[in-house]
Amino acid sequence: MGYLSIILNNVTVTNSLSTGLVIISSVVTVENRLVFKNNTGVVGGGMAINSSSIVALSPSANLEFIDNHATYKGGGIYIDEKTECTFAGVSPVPLTLKNNTAGVAGNDMYGLQNFHFNTLFNSTNPSTSSAATSLGFCDPDSNETTPIWHEDGEQSAFPGQPLKYNVALFGRSFDTSSYSLTDGRITIEINGTMVIDKYINNCSLIEYTPKFIINYREHNITLIVTTVSIYQFEMHLGISFILKECPIGFSVNSSGLCDCSVSRENVTCDINTLHITHNGLLWIGTYHTSTPFNANSTNPNACIINEDCLLYCSPNPVTFQFNHTDTQCVDNRGHRMCGSCTEGYSLLMGSNKCRHCHNDYMMIGWIALFAVMGVLLVVLLIALNLTVSVGTLNGLLFYANIVKLYEPVFSRKGALLVLSQVISWINLDFGFEICFYNGMNSYAKQWLQFAFPLYLWVIIIIIIQLCRRYGKISRLMGSHAVPVLSTLFLLSYTKLVRTIVIVLHKREVTLHCTNESVRSVSLWYEDPNVEYAKGKHAGLFGFALLVSVFFVIPYTLFLLLNPFYEKYLSNFKLLRKVWSRFKPIIDAYSGPMKDEYRFWPGLILVARIPVLLSVTLVDSFIQSQHFLLSMLLTVLVIVLSLSHCFGGVYKKRMNNVLEVWFLFNLCIMVGLSVAINEDSKLSLMKCYDALIKKLFKKQDENDDPLLDVTESYLTVDQQRRAMVPSSTDVRRCASRESVVDLIFSLQSHTISVMGSLLQKMTLVIHQLVEIQLRPLLFLGEFCMHGMNEQIFLRFCILSLKPEVMDIYDYHAVHSKDERIEQERYRLRETD
Repeated sequence: MGYLSIILNNVTVTNSLSTGLVIISSVVTVENRLVFKNNTGVVGGGMAINSSSIVALSPSANLEFIDNHATYKGGGIYIDEKTECTFAGVSPVPLTLKNNTAGVAGNDMYGLQNFHFNTLFNSTNPSTSSAATSLGFCDPDSNETTPIWHEDGEQSAFPGQPLKYNVALFGRSFDTSSYSLTDGRITIEINGTMVIDKYINNCSLIEYTPKFIINYREHNITLIVTTVSIYQFEMHLGISFILKECPIGFSVNSSGLCDCSVSRENVTCDINTLHITHNGLLWIGTYHTSTPFNANSTNPNACIINEDCLLYCSPNPVTFQFNHTDTQCVDNRGHRMCGSCTEGYSLLMGSNKCRHCHNDYMMIGWIALFAVMGVLLVVLLIALNLTVSVGTLNGLLFYANIVKLYEPVFSRKGALLVLSQVISWINLDFGFEICFYNGMNSYAKQWLQFAFPLYLWVIIIIIIQLCRRYGKISRLMGSHAVPVLSTLFLLSYTKLVRTIVIVLHKREVTLHCTNESVRSVSLWYEDPNVEYAKGKHAGLFGFALLVSVFFVIPYTLFLLLNPFYEKYLSNFKLLRKVWSRFKPIIDAYSGPMKDEYRFWPGLILVARIPVLLSVTLVDSFIQSQHFLLSMLLTVLVIVLSLSHCFGGVYKKRMNNVLEVWFLFNLCIMVGLSVAINEDSKLSLMKCYDALIKKLFKKQDENDDPLLDVTESYLTVDQQRRAMVPSSTDVRRCASRESVVDLIFSLQSHTISVMGSLLQKMTLVIHQLVEIQLRPLLFLGEFCMHGMNEQIFLRFCILSLKPEVMDIYDYHAVHSKDERIEQERYRLRETD
């Protein structure tokens, strides 16, 4: 092939938008000054030498490359990689290289490999590079261009977790002893199979995500670079890594990557960060939470729990690692399924929250205080004759029991504090949060729940025995000792039954173990860190059964079936003596009743059981609100209906009125818990006006309705945030219904449950004002079989305060219905 010969003499090339001079298959002789200034090209800003061209330098030659730029390589000079011999000269000639730049490599010159730069040119520290001659690791945070030949330590990875290497290709500099960054293509092979083919320049990050191949062992990665030049060769860089078994909570999926070991909707696992994410109200973790481990550790014996957790788990989305599962819990709880307090926290009496307890000696003070309170309570009952034998306490105790059980449903945050305290005391509960002792847990708390009622029994039994031995004490006590014992039994009943249900409540949890075995374990529902009926729970379990067998069951049957015992069993000589011992207790309960209704205390006692079980066993008060309210309303309607059908079960009319008043008040509270919240109260005038119109079925078209459907209502989640913030009652609702939807849903469900017993129950207002906690108003419409409009209106008006009567006067005067005015004046004259 022939070469074109060219002589350049005093040539200057400037401001070219492409390479200043491109030499192809030619011999170019430079006689003297050759200048390239401010030229721009792709390869070679000033000059490009291709196809084995030669540049001959005469002794008088003087080359200048100033302010040239190449978008790719060789800002001043670019030499084709296939050109074997480029420059030729007898002696070094001046070479000026100033402010030349290149986008990738070789600011002043690119392609310099096989000639001696210093023997041809007189130049100071040129920026040169060439095709890749070396492959090595690099530091992306450093400006050094020296290759790192060995990586610090052998990497290990899980299937699906990327291996990361910072790699660079290095070309030769002008002095042949240093390196400069360059570019090229790199391929990666693992165990002889190519997995990546990638172009890199500068210090680049190479990522490879290994999958599970055959086994978990050491594998080799080979990085290969092939240089395309006249001296074509390959460079290999071998790297070894260890493929590890998936960590705890992860397992290999069908794609050969580590994923969640237990698949579940809305649960994601990231093997890169070892994070697990879910939407809340769920607990995922290991069965043995007490054994610390690293998130990236493997354990062939590990077992995973993936269960719903509605009691103490966060309702919000959660991201955590398997060695920090406490992130899923609220109220400073942790460990297995958030069942106990975290380290340094103690369970409080009066709630299920966990807090710091700083004083280890407070327990002595609390024990002394409650010991004194127990004595004072017994003395108060005796002195004031506050016993069930009077007949006035039956309705009050039933009311207090139900309100306490339904406190998370009825109460709002910051409301009814004083009333809540009094009701708690009636239920033999603390009523306020106290730190009993440092390190208290659910196990100890349930023992204390048993202890206080039994302590009260011991006090009154001792008093009874003293009365039998000492006449002065007997005369002082009068006939109140046995009725007080009966009253304490009734006060303790609900508390003991609820504690027994909590102790006996079991939860079956499925364990997914690493060895692919699936098994089920029984845990205590209140604290899943405790195995059910094993270890320390076995003693508590046995004691709960004893209380059930020797008190709860006999006491319930004793009250419910006492007329049968008295009529039939007392006739047997063997049982007559036993009956004579228990008859004073029966008379304490049945004395205020009419003879034919002596079973009524037992019936009211049994009525507590379905309500108590439903409240104690539900996981979420918000999610189960419809069920709980329907259950309570059904029980109330049945009791009210039976009381009405019997025409009053008490001998005294006042006792009948009190009990009906308490039951009716509970019905009102059921309606309020559905229809009213703290942010959308209805005014007194609107409610009363709507009540009168509903009673007499005459509502003007232009009047405002009771509920304005255009107003905004809080969603169930917003109501949840406004409720008492206890971990046992603040739970997220799965649905997102408005209050109006809840009203319609509750009404339809109530009708189907009550059937013919309940015809109507509409919205009513029950407001408590000031600290006295007296009812300002009890308004509503409650029509049952046999209860007519006039009786109901009379009951409502008699229960109003004087200021409400004035409102009634206003409606009576301005109402078009004369029946209101007539009834109003008749009641005024009568009462």
